[in-house]
Parts: sequence; structure tokens; C-alpha cells
Amino acid sequence: MKVIVVSGARSNVGKTHLARALCDVLPWSMRVKIGHHAPKEGREGNLYQEGTSFSTIAADHRDASFLIIESNRILIEITPDLTIYLPADNPKPSAALAIEKADIIRGEPVYPSTISLLAARMDCEESLIRSIVELAGGILDG
Repeated sequence: MKVIVVSGARSNVGKTHLARALCDVLPWSMRVKIGHHAPKEGREGNLYQEGTSFSTIAADHRDASFLIIESNRILIEITPDLTIYLPADNPKPSAALAIEKADIIRGEPVYPSTISLLAARMDCEESLIRSIVELAGGILDG
């Protein structure tokens, strides 16, 4: 299982929208959200409360090829195969670690060497990584 974390500066920056789009391009993927709110009525997805261990989440979804996690705080516990950061003004404190661990940051360039590194890490074609960069709003450079 490859793990992708979609992180962000704060609420309402597009984490869920991006995570859903990633599920559309990544076969056998599962999207989960980690938060402190109760599940919203009529919303799909798997919500875990903050503090749920990564090992629990991974065990619950062991059949997924890609586990897409919407969270900043999970980055305290794990270093995923790919981290995407969605910036905005007034970032919350947990955004600092997310920026530090980010492989792709919306609005910033992603260089060919990074594309190659991520393709090797994710065990996929570079074209798929370029698609992920575009979905995330990164700038393909080169």
C-alpha cells in the first residue's frame, strides 16, 4: 500500500476535493479523513477521530493499493510516500509540519528530478505523477 497525505493550511482549502480527484485516477484507492468533528450526514468516506493510530487505519484498509489521508496531524506519526500541501492565508499551527514534509505544494514548481523521485517512491509511471501534480495545482517545471 502506498500512502498519500493531502494536507492544508486550514479548513476549506480543497483537501476533500483533491482527495476525491486522486481516487478517480488511482485504481484501488481508499480515501480517509482524520478530524475532530462528527461525521456529516450523507457524506461518503471514512472518518477517523484525531488520535487514531496509523496502524489502525492501515489495517482497516489493508486491501487498498493507495491510501489517501486528509490530515496534517498524521504527519507527526508517519512519513508517507507522497505529501501534498494546499496553502492559504492564516495557516493553523499543524500546517508548519505539513509544509516541511510536502513533496508537492499547490502553486509551486515541481521539477523533473522530483517527478522521477516520486515515481520511484510510488512505484508508478512518471506520467501518473505529472497528473497528480496537475490535480494538486503544482506547476510542472521543465
